[in-house]
Amino acid sequence: MLYYVITLLSQIYCNGPILKAVQDSHMFPDSKHFVDMSLKFDPVTTLRAFDALGDTVKDIAVLRLFVDTHFNPPGSELIEWYPEDWADFPSNFLRINDYHLRRWALHLHRIWRDLCRRVRDDVHKNQDLYSLLYVPHPFVIPGGRFREFYYWDSFWILKGLLFSEMYETSKGVIRNLAYMVEHHGFVPNGGRVYYLIRSQPPLLTPMVYDYYMGTGDLDFVLEVLPILEKEYQFWVGQRASPFLDEDGNEKFPFFRYRATIKTPRPESYREDMELVREIGNETEREMVWSQIASAAETGWDFSTRWFSQEGHDRHDMKSIRTWSVVPVDLNAFMCVNARIIASLFEISGDFNKVLLYQSRYEKAKRQMREMHWNETDGVWYDYDIERKMHSNTYYVSNALPLYAKCYDDEDDTTPHRVYQYMEREGVLNFTKGLPTSLAMGSEQQWDKDNAWPPMIHMVRWG
Repeated sequence: MLYYVITLLSQIYCNGPILKAVQDSHMFPDSKHFVDMSLKFDPVTTLRAFDALGDTVKDIAVLRLFVDTHFNPPGSELIEWYPEDWADFPSNFLRINDYHLRRWALHLHRIWRDLCRRVRDDVHKNQDLYSLLYVPHPFVIPGGRFREFYYWDSFWILKGLLFSEMYETSKGVIRNLAYMVEHHGFVPNGGRVYYLIRSQPPLLTPMVYDYYMGTGDLDFVLEVLPILEKEYQFWVGQRASPFLDEDGNEKFPFFRYRATIKTPRPESYREDMELVREIGNETEREMVWSQIASAAETGWDFSTRWFSQEGHDRHDMKSIRTWSVVPVDLNAFMCVNARIIASLFEISGDFNKVLLYQSRYEKAKRQMREMHWNETDGVWYDYDIERKMHSNTYYVSNALPLYAKCYDDEDDTTPHRVYQYMEREGVLNFTKGLPTSLAMGSEQQWDKDNAWPPMIHMVRWG
């Protein structure tokens, strides 16, 4: 039943004549506005009403009347929610000795009350009227135009909730992501039907581990352990490729971001259409859109990391080639996921699964060593699968395997060598924090001296 509903909703919110007509008309200043609007009538009725308009829909007044008649304003499907486990001054904040830092942290703590939302019950009863995907528990939104949960945002949100001692809210955040895996097979980019075309960095397993370390709630961990395994299998089945030796035998799997959509992203429709405006070949246009969606799956949307690194179109977004990049951070995440799942199965007493995931962890470490590690520079790099070589360029992601501990336990020289690499690159001298890249000519947000706290946190933790 859910598959049928999603298929119908996709004809309105993901592709099709209604989406094209509204987005091409520039009726709303933001492409995301329309695809966040809920339906007043079921999808079949709405599609038939649009078809009945025929060529008259080219008149902006007719189209606007159709939208006003058949859609509600965005945001009506959510309710502001006051978290019951929020307290004025959790004891963890007493650990912050500096008065100014403690005051700043408490200010952030108070923002939880402004950003918590709950999905209206009607979304569950009538999912066929909403682009918002139903989840059963309250969650935290980023704010602004982002009115839904986002996958890898939730990783750092959970860390903050745990520090704020909001354990029930934390559990609800995890349960919502587990609900996505249970009903859709994976965690989508965010909580909208149009995000079901892609995921984001797979951090649900570390989230569960963080929750366990913060609460000791073993019963809950064992409850969601099958979900963690199911999500892991999604990445193995949908995002992995075999690395073969000279005899054609598989040495280990490697992972790439690889969304296969062949249309513009609904929430960024006009921007994606503008990018391919000068590309006449439809196959080439579709390939660009697939590469863009895949870059959005990385969480780094956008960065020169996914663009051509040479030639006249270097750093040009039209040269985007995400599929060709084997990302060091994604493979590090999959590495740590295998290690955590193995340890959780050990706690549960399923030793066959322990052996399975321990073997996968060892293969992942081998993959990191043989595919990503550059012995000369003393750091990990992305691997260019087309050119069969490292992308020998600084990105802050080069150091993320330190966070994932994707190297042998007895190896105490690797962290020091990575630190020396960062010293040589001069990235430790930036006053605003670690730069995301050194592509100073880039205008992308995941580049140059834009310092992203999530990345700095992971490097610092490593």
